[in-house]
Amino acid sequence: MLDFFILISRGKRFVRLFVCLLFSLLFLLLFALLAGLTIFDNQHNNIIHDYVARNDDIIVLSTTFFENSQSFPPNTAVILFNSVQVFHLKHSTLNVIAETFDGNKEIKFEIHPVINKLPFFCKWVPYLAIGQVPEDPVLLKLSTNGKDGMELSLRNPYRTSHNVVACFSPMFLNERWQLLLSTVEVYSHYGAFLHFYVRSMITDLFDLVKSNKNVKINAWPSLKMGNYRAASPTFNPNTELEFRNQASAMTDCLLLYKDSAKFIMFPDPDDFIIPTLGRTYKEEFIKMFEMFPTAGALAFNMTQTEIESTTSPFRYSPLSLLSSIKFKGEQRWGKLVVRPEKVDSVWIHKTYGLKKGYEQKTVPIQLNSALHFRFWNFTERPKNRSAPFYDPTLSLQENRTVFKLSDGLRIEKKFKNHIRNNYQIFSRLPSVSLYYPLIESCYNRIFYEKTNIGTCKGPEYCNIPPFIGLRCTNVASEFVTYKSYKNVFIHQLVSAEFEESENGCTL
Repeated sequence: MLDFFILISRGKRFVRLFVCLLFSLLFLLLFALLAGLTIFDNQHNNIIHDYVARNDDIIVLSTTFFENSQSFPPNTAVILFNSVQVFHLKHSTLNVIAETFDGNKEIKFEIHPVINKLPFFCKWVPYLAIGQVPEDPVLLKLSTNGKDGMELSLRNPYRTSHNVVACFSPMFLNERWQLLLSTVEVYSHYGAFLHFYVRSMITDLFDLVKSNKNVKINAWPSLKMGNYRAASPTFNPNTELEFRNQASAMTDCLLLYKDSAKFIMFPDPDDFIIPTLGRTYKEEFIKMFEMFPTAGALAFNMTQTEIESTTSPFRYSPLSLLSSIKFKGEQRWGKLVVRPEKVDSVWIHKTYGLKKGYEQKTVPIQLNSALHFRFWNFTERPKNRSAPFYDPTLSLQENRTVFKLSDGLRIEKKFKNHIRNNYQIFSRLPSVSLYYPLIESCYNRIFYEKTNIGTCKGPEYCNIPPFIGLRCTNVASEFVTYKSYKNVFIHQLVSAEFEESENGCTL
């Protein structure tokens, strides 16, 4: 009998030991899981923290109303906004109240990420919220309580027809007039209407570009949030937006010209696409999309080039600049051209907003590419050369020149005519670059040299000193905040205007 009780006692000890070991193992597993999630969260811009957060912020940039569109049902409104990269996983819709003469109607606007990629290396990304509203609404407002709300500032898309529109990425601290003046002349010559987004630019260059009738310039502000917010008081959303909120600007431009342009291009100011299949962009793109009938978007691979120019406005020549092109044999990400009725949003190198049945295709580099004017050399007297051969892979397989000399001569002539009418402004352009070397050094460090891959990269990480006495055109903006939407603080851009400064350019 005694032996029996001893066995029972030992059994209980084994059970207790087993239970202790089991709880210890579970604790270790839980600790490892939490540690792993913490490491993952830190490595992926706090994506888990943002997902479990109770409240969120959104910043509304624009609301475009399409009464009759080739892309949307009648009376569709499209809200463009920024928020954390997991916002669409937490909120599938935005609640909009449409006030009409017949009463109010509640509408669910479906949310679509512009960058449908998780995890993304920037915490904040652009979104579209799309909904069909009653005919002739008096106003639209974001609201979850049926009473008050954030009234949306409605705008209409542009109606003036264009064969091709070039929507350029936002420019800041811009002073490289040798580049921008050639950009305007080349794209205009081949039949594109140019739309620029500007955050800051030296005033003389701004005035010179603005004077061109084939150009439109919109102010592109940095983002601001009010005191009522979900984020911490010290958080600056601009540090977590990819390259000055570039995808938002590109999508904003797409929405503006969606029903008035046959084709829309999305280059940087230092990317040059020169037609090869036709005399104009229109002819080029018609033929290319015929080659790729299922394409809603075409990507032109970017090929690196070296160019030569002068620091003196009086010796400057667009033809000389184009003639100096030297290929480096290096290719990078593509630049997009889209059929706007087939695409609802665009990212820098890819569109996730294609209509059903359409895809993005890459143009073979032997056929054409976007020439990236990446490496600059300056000389006192630039030479007039013949048009260089198109040789992006340094293989001399293509027996054709980058451009026709007759086109280069026409570009030069149009440039001189434009400058003749604006000579006083042109003569004041600087011979010394202040901002460009600083930005180039910064971008080489944070982008081209691929350091800190996991961090969001943009000009906010560049150390730019003030230049007192430098005339610049900057952007002044105003945002308003609404705090009563359920679990979301709404900040909306209500104005963005250009203002001149005598104390340099701002980011």
